[in-house]
Amino acid sequence: MIFPFVFLWNSSIAQQGTITGTVQDAASNEILIGVTISLNNGAGTVTDNSGNYSLQLNAGSYAAEYTYLGYEKQQRSVLIEEGITQTLDIKLKQVSNELNLVVVTASKYEKNITKETVSMEVLSSDFINNSNAVEISEAIEKVPGLNIIDNQANVRGGSGFSYGAGSRVLVLVDGIPELTGDAGDVKWEFLPVENLSQVEVIKGASSVLYGSSALNGVINLRTRYPSSTPETRITAFEGIYENPADKSKAWWGNQQPYFGGANFFHSRKFGSFDLVVGGNINHEQSYHEGEYHLRGRINGNTRYRFKNIDGLSAGLNFNIMNYHSGTYFLWADDTTGAYKALGGLDSATTTVSEGINTRMTLDPFITYFSPNGDHHDLKLRYFYTENDNNTDQGSVSKYYYGEYQVQKKFAFEMNWILGASASYSDVASELYSNHFASNVAAFMQLDKTFGKLVIVAGVRYEIFRVDTARGNSKPVFRAGLNYELGKTTFLRGSFGQGYRFPSIAEKFINTSIAALKVFPNPDVQAEKGWSAEIGIKQAFKLSKWIGYLDLAAFIQRYSDLIEFKFGYYHPNPIPGEYDLNYLGFKSINIDNASITGSEFSVIGEGSLLGIQTNLLAGITYIHPINIDQQNFIDSLLTSDPSLSLNVADSLKQTAILNYRFKTSIKFNIDQSYKKFSWGFEARYNSFMTNVDPFFEGNDPLIVYLFGKPMEFIPGVKDYREENHHGDYVIDLRLSYNLSDKVRFSLITKNILNNEYSIRPALLEAPRSYTAQLVVKI
Repeated sequence: MIFPFVFLWNSSIAQQGTITGTVQDAASNEILIGVTISLNNGAGTVTDNSGNYSLQLNAGSYAAEYTYLGYEKQQRSVLIEEGITQTLDIKLKQVSNELNLVVVTASKYEKNITKETVSMEVLSSDFINNSNAVEISEAIEKVPGLNIIDNQANVRGGSGFSYGAGSRVLVLVDGIPELTGDAGDVKWEFLPVENLSQVEVIKGASSVLYGSSALNGVINLRTRYPSSTPETRITAFEGIYENPADKSKAWWGNQQPYFGGANFFHSRKFGSFDLVVGGNINHEQSYHEGEYHLRGRINGNTRYRFKNIDGLSAGLNFNIMNYHSGTYFLWADDTTGAYKALGGLDSATTTVSEGINTRMTLDPFITYFSPNGDHHDLKLRYFYTENDNNTDQGSVSKYYYGEYQVQKKFAFEMNWILGASASYSDVASELYSNHFASNVAAFMQLDKTFGKLVIVAGVRYEIFRVDTARGNSKPVFRAGLNYELGKTTFLRGSFGQGYRFPSIAEKFINTSIAALKVFPNPDVQAEKGWSAEIGIKQAFKLSKWIGYLDLAAFIQRYSDLIEFKFGYYHPNPIPGEYDLNYLGFKSINIDNASITGSEFSVIGEGSLLGIQTNLLAGITYIHPINIDQQNFIDSLLTSDPSLSLNVADSLKQTAILNYRFKTSIKFNIDQSYKKFSWGFEARYNSFMTNVDPFFEGNDPLIVYLFGKPMEFIPGVKDYREENHHGDYVIDLRLSYNLSDKVRFSLITKNILNNEYSIRPALLEAPRSYTAQLVVKI
């Protein structure tokens, strides 16, 4: 009985043949990973991490189509013969009439940016390297609609200033969260700026794919893997800060503040093993009194492509940094003390803290492309953070993270993504005591194409727990569509929900900095929100210069926003009695907020009038409103229509959310001709209408307790009254190629030497000059 079945099985194998091959870029011969091979009988596969593919087919004739984002389709006729294995290598040509921006962040798989349903911006590595961005935060401020306020990112006004705790924008490196386990914030100096292929920014709630902290958007840094040619790049730079326009504020006398450093990058292939190593050394003696840093960082990416298991690869990425620093927080006053520290440098009174920080990430991963085209990803992380400072505010945080994801492509133009993630944080701290937090989640997304229409829908369910308290759970949804109105015109619309669980710091921090005291609030709840937008993207080509114009209108709604709010926080208050030791800040849920606005951006690259030109520019306008305050004002104005227009306008101003710029303009251009290249960058932020009343000394509680306004931090109110027209900053750079491997650059930042402040009691840098040397080997 067994023999007939064996015979039939052997006969079916004998009637089949095999086609194998490698797909490469036609110009560079680089292997192409993830190329889709589709046959007219419905069979298909994708190339693996070595650019190889293999298909076993019944004998006969077939039409095969090879497709890859940013490349021209190629069709081949294939004749399969019984028992024969034949090789068909393919070389694909890049599309030359459109800007090839391929992104992964919005959909968790590679897709042309024109097909996305959400607003995205892409920052190339050239823009980052040319501006000598020492930290990635300096570079991403070039992105329209994105601002950094004292090291905290916000997208389209979705967040303000929260004293270094928590983030509504999730920062990723190769799809893995970079937020710390204790404060839930990002340490920009830790990110590998020397090893980047591009930075992708999603604008709007993205919690379905990325979970908590993606309430306002996502910043994903994509690192590089080696090409077939080894590459080494070494960059060295030195610079100084000039005196501010008001020389009386230059507390340093003849000893100019200075900075400098070097970084390196090396990548190469060793057969099936890929290696990338980067590093950075940086030092600075700041224009802020008492502030300095000295750091060293080394990072690497490794990947092994298994020869005996087609499509399987594994590796370990790492990043290690040691950081000595003095951190400046508040000015002494707005005049001669504008760059001096509040409380001076006396250890008993200073607001400057000194410390040594150690950070390390270890990221093992496994990737598998199955023969039927399924893509499996397993990513793990161990993130160790140790802060040791002179103010008895040290902490040790251990963060563990894991995510599994499978992507399946169906023949009828549908992509399905299914995944699960889990994280665990263990924190020991003098600031927050000892705590732990855990998080588990599952997510799914479907992406279907109907001709010119792309529809996306997704869902996520997540459970978060701190210590032994009952866990918070939250389901969220997203939906979007993209319609190709014309060959180069794309209309999109999207809706996405988001949330953010409070960090351990926001719940349990208990500290003080001079007059600022911060109290814990274990009962603070998760933030929730949603965002929606409609937008249109228009591709263009002017001779050899190509790019996109993008216009979007959006709305963001949030509830239970967490803010550190000034107040009286005695644990057992007695009516009519006040102990001033309990005046300070605490994270509380207060605002129901609405942010509406519009944004226009343009990106382009290529040759314009014979000059290589890269452009990224945009303007963002927002209307950020505290809904509760707005409703109160509306009822007040309705009940008393006799109020003057001036009074009514003043009342309406109080409804604008704190720490927001209503208008933001960015313009960045790089050009090169023969051996010369030059760049121009301009940024404008309108006046920040509202800050916490504490900073200006007119908080109602202060007035009630002291009988008059009282500033605990001198000069904030006066400075804001004298500088209420917004701020603009201009940077210039000029480079000369000494050879095809050596480039020398001069970079001037804040060339007009404007004095400006982004958050209260902190002046930004005066004009600086940098000399940079880049050597490629």
